[in-house]
Amino acid sequence: MTRVSKKFLAVLLSSAMLAAMTGCSSSATADSNSTSGPAAESAAPAESGDTTAETTAAASGSELSGDLDIWAWGADDEAKAREGAIEIFISEHPELNITYTIIPTADSVWDQKAAAALSSGSAGDVMQMSPDYYGMNTEYYIDLNPYVEADGVNLDDVLVPGVIDGYYDSDGKLEGFPLLANCFVMAYNKDMFDAAGVAYPEDGWTMEDLSDWGQAFATGEGANKTYGLVKHWVMNNVMVYACGGTPYSDDLSTSHMGTPEIVDALTLYKKLIDTGVIPDDTAQKTIPAETLFVSGKSAMYPCGGFETITVTNDADENGINIGFCKMPSDQNGKEINVQYATGWAITTTSKNPDAGWQFLKESAYANDEMAKQTAICGMPSNKKVAESYYADITFKGEGLNNSYYVEHMGNTHLNPFGGTLASTGNIWTTMVEAVLLDNQEPQAVVDQYAPQIEKEFAGYSFNKK
Repeated sequence: MTRVSKKFLAVLLSSAMLAAMTGCSSSATADSNSTSGPAAESAAPAESGDTTAETTAAASGSELSGDLDIWAWGADDEAKAREGAIEIFISEHPELNITYTIIPTADSVWDQKAAAALSSGSAGDVMQMSPDYYGMNTEYYIDLNPYVEADGVNLDDVLVPGVIDGYYDSDGKLEGFPLLANCFVMAYNKDMFDAAGVAYPEDGWTMEDLSDWGQAFATGEGANKTYGLVKHWVMNNVMVYACGGTPYSDDLSTSHMGTPEIVDALTLYKKLIDTGVIPDDTAQKTIPAETLFVSGKSAMYPCGGFETITVTNDADENGINIGFCKMPSDQNGKEINVQYATGWAITTTSKNPDAGWQFLKESAYANDEMAKQTAICGMPSNKKVAESYYADITFKGEGLNNSYYVEHMGNTHLNPFGGTLASTGNIWTTMVEAVLLDNQEPQAVVDQYAPQIEKEFAGYSFNKK
């Protein structure tokens, strides 16, 4: 076997949302955190302290040597993109002995293996991670600030705006580095809008607006029933913000899930379901969201950057005439768009952190060919490639290319219930189901479950020193 194939796993992954996001994220475990320090302390294995800042500063392809073990997640196109980028790095660094493993996120396979490896000290030198872990695994990762400072790079010049922010802990530690990110655009069926006599959505439209004009699409029975908007998996997160609410404070210290805005959001969600503007769970399970849209049975579909090619091609094959608009706005006029992101971290047990940093920065911004591979499944963090190669990719339908995702990334909400916060997200899902499936009153549901979420937050240890 080759040095790569002996460790490579390619396992198929279902297309449903998985913990954080299909294609480009995963849920996490564990809690925080480590003390940051100079590169000599941060980058070295626990048992060794002889790495120096000078060594870090000098790290480059020609001066690297030794082994580098990389762990990533992915399946299907995502796995192909990850493998392609890593193979490019391997070909350009023959001085390194590189092995890599690609592990699926389905059924929590990644979560279980990564958590066990991190806690036992047997993880790879480089581990894939996501900023929506919210610092809960930071104790296992070195601080990358010394590497950035030693290289003298201005990250604003080389990274797409908005992709680096979530990787900083509250104390300024840079625990990870971006690889890619995805957000959403709203696709709509122009023919359905024309037939219903409804104007195309304009920037600033809200979910409350949809509850009004969306009823024009709630017609038919059985197999012929049509809707205004599919119940895509992102909709639960969109609805958190729909009535001007937020799930928690910016510093993650306080839950906001017991506020009147959350009650209003659940009330609106129920109205959208009850009036048939959005299909209920039974209908949605019978016909998947994407199929509902591309078959002409739903007027709108929130389309993630990771699925645009598939959705637009399928719609075109079925003769669906697509237009595109912004995602809905909240009551304060801010677009509700959700970011799902993927990055890399170097573990505290890494035996070759300098090689790890070389891989991270090439993945992020310093290797255009690697970024083009990444573009298969999302917007690469590499600003140059994102604003040219990636942005120029066009789709079936009226006037959409990937520049939309690049332009909107800086104003997104990071997946609110990713990583360890998935436990809070599970309670939010229970709240939604209590209202939509069990027909419980929104206020009563919030009164019952908000204290449970507050208890969850009291048990988190965000970046605790």
